[in-house]
Amino acid sequence: MNAIFKREFLSFFRSMTGYIFVGLNLVVFGLYFSVYNLYQGIPTISYALNGMSFIFLITVPVITMRVFAAERRDKVDQLTLTSPVSVGRIVLGKYAALACCYFCVIAVMAVSPLVLRLFGKVSLRENYTALLGMLLYGLALLAIGLFASSLSGNLIVSAVVSFLLIFAGYISQSFASTFSLTGPLAKVFKWYDFITPLSDFLSGSLSLRHVVYFLSVIMVCLVLTTQIILKRRYNVSRKQLSLSAFSFVTLVAVAAVAVLGNFAMAKVPAKAAVFDMTAEKYYTLNDKSKKLLKSLDKDVTIYCMAKESSLTYDYEITLKKTLEQYQAASDHIKVKYVDPDKNPTFASRYTSEDLSTGSLIVVSGKRSKVIPVDDLYKSSVDYTTYSQKISGYDIEGQVSGAICYLDAKDLSRIYLLSGHDEPELDATFKRALEKINAETADLNLLKNDKIPSDASAVLIFGPQSDLSDDDVKKLESYVSGGGRVFVALDVMKNSSLTNLRKFLKDQGIATTDGAIAETDENYYYQSPYLLLPEVKSTKATSDVNGTLQVIIPYSVGLSKTGDKGFKYMNLAVTGKKAIAKNSQSSDDLTAAVSDSQAKIKKEGNDTQGRYSLGLISKKGKGWVAAFGSAYAFTDSMNQVVSGRNETLFSDVFSYILPEESGKSLNIPAKSISQETLTVSAKVIKVYGFFFGIFIPVLLIACGIVVVVYRKRR
Repeated sequence: MNAIFKREFLSFFRSMTGYIFVGLNLVVFGLYFSVYNLYQGIPTISYALNGMSFIFLITVPVITMRVFAAERRDKVDQLTLTSPVSVGRIVLGKYAALACCYFCVIAVMAVSPLVLRLFGKVSLRENYTALLGMLLYGLALLAIGLFASSLSGNLIVSAVVSFLLIFAGYISQSFASTFSLTGPLAKVFKWYDFITPLSDFLSGSLSLRHVVYFLSVIMVCLVLTTQIILKRRYNVSRKQLSLSAFSFVTLVAVAAVAVLGNFAMAKVPAKAAVFDMTAEKYYTLNDKSKKLLKSLDKDVTIYCMAKESSLTYDYEITLKKTLEQYQAASDHIKVKYVDPDKNPTFASRYTSEDLSTGSLIVVSGKRSKVIPVDDLYKSSVDYTTYSQKISGYDIEGQVSGAICYLDAKDLSRIYLLSGHDEPELDATFKRALEKINAETADLNLLKNDKIPSDASAVLIFGPQSDLSDDDVKKLESYVSGGGRVFVALDVMKNSSLTNLRKFLKDQGIATTDGAIAETDENYYYQSPYLLLPEVKSTKATSDVNGTLQVIIPYSVGLSKTGDKGFKYMNLAVTGKKAIAKNSQSSDDLTAAVSDSQAKIKKEGNDTQGRYSLGLISKKGKGWVAAFGSAYAFTDSMNQVVSGRNETLFSDVFSYILPEESGKSLNIPAKSISQETLTVSAKVIKVYGFFFGIFIPVLLIACGIVVVVYRKRR
């Protein structure tokens, strides 16, 4: 076997075949690597690997077509067929030589993640998971090509058969989905699908099921090749009758092992067979979700309104994997896919809305909750194309919230104060309250003698006119009785809100007269008034703590009054040298916030120091959460930080809501906006030239030299 391996491996590089195979693969990889990773700064090579997957349609037939077919054409296969070496060893030796050629390609590509680390943060675990998938994918295709080479002595026929077999596996999934195939034919296409397993590896999911699948393809192809050679060996030497006679039995046995092996792996729980290797843990459930599912004692069915095989985009694959995690985490969870084309009236049992493909319906007993597909993903505007693009996954947050809702006896009820020209709370933040299973209703204190008894909390959002003395008394009575109030101030109207500021002061929270401006550029974004605070690590901010997490623009400064009986939780703070611009009038402030180049300095009544921008005070059973800026909780500012302001909003509400008001669960969306690498134009040219041109051209040049030299000898 060693002799066959050495002879075969050297033969690839004594001709142009091996050089073309390695060089052409690296040319295509280098091209995609330069465009995606170097030019666009994407920190994972999965895009480049996915882009080059098609080239195997050409390179695999090129290197495999000669392995057996050339020997048969030149009539030298008789030496192999009559040699004392077993056919199995011959096949393994030749396959090992092919694999070593492919390892040369993989070895060069394996250097690329290390190169990317020179220019920024790169997840090696995610990159090498993608590379493992490409390795297994290539090895499986080489086994198919080897099998095709054993079928004929004609090189063209071998190459065409190899191409067709690989092409069938390349388009299998999309073909079945496009033509909506069902029944046994659909299963055949599903079994012979190479792209779906590869895509899982490229998306950062290490699946032992797919490892077994690729290995079983390799095993079946090698055994098929061995049996074909055995048949021909029998024709040369009748003494091999016993082996030939049992070839059919061998094929059946191997096929059975492959099928049973894959079937057994399919039954292994996802938590033991699929590992999330992504840096952001896209396919791993949050500890909050795990705790919820562990305590779940009701049966819950999650209906996905789509044909499972039709969900092929990256975000749809993430949806399927996340739902798989839910089903694996609890025996009470069942996931079912409903094909709307076959069952068009199914959704009408639960909603009158027309649900788009991929929407979810979560059902438990007689209760249900519908999750439109648009709520499962966060989107933002791509200003290069002025189109919407998916920027985050909120699948887990929505599904866990729905399960929590179905498991809850009562829902929280949050009243939004009205009657003071309050702006409308943006839809994103209303949905954030719904996500934590809180109902909302307007509350005008002119029409109510007191805060309603079913109020879990009251939201005072950016009032433009002051509260009356009577309003304040009702709020104070509510808080003293154990109520919860969330206040977000508008700095433009702050000086005129005398009663509201007095209410906050009586609750232990003092406010500055003017807006906070930062003097430390590490604490602001573009303008000194667009504040990037340090979010403290607390139970109310655990999902967004740290720096550069949230943005709080045009904010009033908050501080503790220090009165006895109050307990505080500081949520977000400025830098040490922030200035409260108390000397500014409203007109001055309006002009200042529009001038991003304005120099900030302390003047007149201004004060300087570190201020809170978010603060919770507690006295007895009453809680007040205050933020210096209502602008922080708007869609425009939320998009600047990829939805983390919404997470802060939800987290604080989840924390202050009383437990007896109903279950609430807030799980933040997972951002898919990767931190891009900073690569200079010079570096792009150097490394792009090295990977895409220099190495491939050097290999091909070496091949030409070797071939010319051998011909002249």
